[in-house]
Amino acid sequence: MYQALGIEKLRIDPKQAWQNYTETMFNIVRRMADFKFHQAGSWEEMQQIHRTWVRDYNTQRHWAHEQREDGCHSPAEVIGWHKGTMVPEEVLNRILFATRYTRSLDRNGYIRFQDWRLYGERGLAYRPVTVWVYEGTLKLEYQAVTLSKYRVELHDDRKHIKDVSHPRIAETVFRSPQLTLFDLGPDEWLLYWRVPSYAPRSSRQLSSKVTQLALFEIPVQEKAAGAEAASPFLRLVIAPPSKDEDS
Repeated sequence: MYQALGIEKLRIDPKQAWQNYTETMFNIVRRMADFKFHQAGSWEEMQQIHRTWVRDYNTQRHWAHEQREDGCHSPAEVIGWHKGTMVPEEVLNRILFATRYTRSLDRNGYIRFQDWRLYGERGLAYRPVTVWVYEGTLKLEYQAVTLSKYRVELHDDRKHIKDVSHPRIAETVFRSPQLTLFDLGPDEWLLYWRVPSYAPRSSRQLSSKVTQLALFEIPVQEKAAGAEAASPFLRLVIAPPSKDEDS
């Protein structure tokens, strides 16, 4: 997450809470809750108190900046020039809220994800793709290139897909060069459908009463390992024919 957002993670020294400017800010808010917020009579008054505090906190002189020689003594003056990095909402949702999976496309360009078959790209048959699920959207990617998107509705557990709709297929350089017999538009062929759930793994064991019958009978001395009279080879014992068979 830090790498994706371009943030450098630094740890403060032990027992040096002043190095964490955010912790100081939260402590001030906590004291406000004990005093000014406690005096508010409505939610609107609490919002107004908070807006006033944000303005004062950023514009008033701060003792941590008193020794600066550039004349910047408030947080707004010190960091006012830095406007931050703008991150597209889609990228931010994927970094902060997405769940990532890996699946392989079949020969027709589909993946099996839970109880659904979803189209990615036929030109990438048998290739691994990344599946992102976030904010009601499921997206298939290959090497950070979007292949397809679907709108999904999740069950209450926020993990399993309840319904899929609104497929959107992207035109990519991975499109198969193989010509189809006839061309179909995105709305003319199946891009997703529900498939039967996997059958539960059987836990039944073979009955202990079943006995494997021997292919042929072996004399007892042949079964004993290391027996002195035992032959190194197994000997097939054939019973002599009966009188009825001789006749």
